[in-house]
Amino acid sequence: MKCDSCKIWSLIIGLILLSFIIAYQFTESPAPDEIRIATGREGGGYHTFALKYQKLMQDHQIQLDIQPTAGSIEVIKRLNAGDVSAGLVQGGTASEVPNEGLQSLASLFYEPLWVFYRKAQPIEYLFDLQGKRVAIGEKGSGTRPLAVQLLQDNDVTQDNTTFLEISSQKSAQQLANGQIDAAFFVMSLTGKVISELLNNPDIELLSFKRATAYSHRYSFLTSVEIGEGMIDLKNNIPSENKTLLATTATLVVREDLHSDLIYLLLLSIHKIHQKGGLLENPKQFPSNQFVDFPMNDEASHYLQYGPSFLQKIFPPWVASLLDRLKILLIPLLAVMLPLLKSALPLYRWGIRFKIFRWYATLREVEQKINITNDLPGIDAEIMQMKAMQKELVGQVSVPLSYMGEFYALRTHIQLVLNQLKERQQELKEQT
Repeated sequence: MKCDSCKIWSLIIGLILLSFIIAYQFTESPAPDEIRIATGREGGGYHTFALKYQKLMQDHQIQLDIQPTAGSIEVIKRLNAGDVSAGLVQGGTASEVPNEGLQSLASLFYEPLWVFYRKAQPIEYLFDLQGKRVAIGEKGSGTRPLAVQLLQDNDVTQDNTTFLEISSQKSAQQLANGQIDAAFFVMSLTGKVISELLNNPDIELLSFKRATAYSHRYSFLTSVEIGEGMIDLKNNIPSENKTLLATTATLVVREDLHSDLIYLLLLSIHKIHQKGGLLENPKQFPSNQFVDFPMNDEASHYLQYGPSFLQKIFPPWVASLLDRLKILLIPLLAVMLPLLKSALPLYRWGIRFKIFRWYATLREVEQKINITNDLPGIDAEIMQMKAMQKELVGQVSVPLSYMGEFYALRTHIQLVLNQLKERQQELKEQT
């Protein structure tokens, strides 16, 4: 009887395991241990922040491979080509190149538009740059299309002005050396280039007097105020209040990026950017506002509600494993509960089936008693009955609720055995 229950439970456990195995085939595979991210040039704000993300990702055994580029346009192109899985992109550049299949994780920080010029040639408005030598950013950067658009709005074009498509480093060097008159930069305050130019006494920062007009014309632009001494109190930089136009930097990913990597990226950017900065209030970023690309669903949920219950109480890799295995609850509920519910009836059926099988043997033997005239045959049947008795007494154990049927079986075996002995005696007397 014990063997019967073991078989039943083995069958149930086997079916449950089989259901788990089948369901596991539909769970998301584990995340790769490396991700490539595209940034701007080395030394720029994007690259500086990517280095911080890299350090945090290493704490979770994920290698963040940083790929410097000329700027946002090139980043989008590399995302489209699949060369990288994530990239830092300047707001307002999404419409410049095709971007199907790309998603925003969050906007991260304000990224001012800096227009520096030589103090020897005072500039108050962008239209004052007409006829000058102006660095507008290199091809592939996000600075170039923004600079060209704003200059065109002020009737400053290649027909009346010298545009130089050079990198931020070269722009800063040539501006400092007097080789050019003005230069456009779109980068955060952390950029080394910005710090160098702000500390150069021969260079001045343009304050946008018509910032409101520009921000109303372009939804991806807003105005930010940099107060006197805000950047450097000791050296009073800037020397007066400045109004700048700003866009936002956005972390963009391919839509096929693994969900675990998305979560780890969100953890990293949240830790870095929630503190705010000179231009951002604490907890203002990361945000689902000011983004050009469609928001990733997981990122939207994270930014609105924070980490999930599992992510709050478990390390990321444990939470990820449990989350991927949640689909296994389907076979657990669909298969295990009905099987457990039917386990007791199956067990009862198994016991009674064994008893009924013995009764079938008893009936067959009993039917042969009176028609068998072969003494050796009767002797063999007697041996079979004794073997059944021995098996029942020494090897079979049943629950108390089935002891009545068990003792009845033993009594009937003894009854048939007595009939066999009587028939044995009759055959001996006949011989």
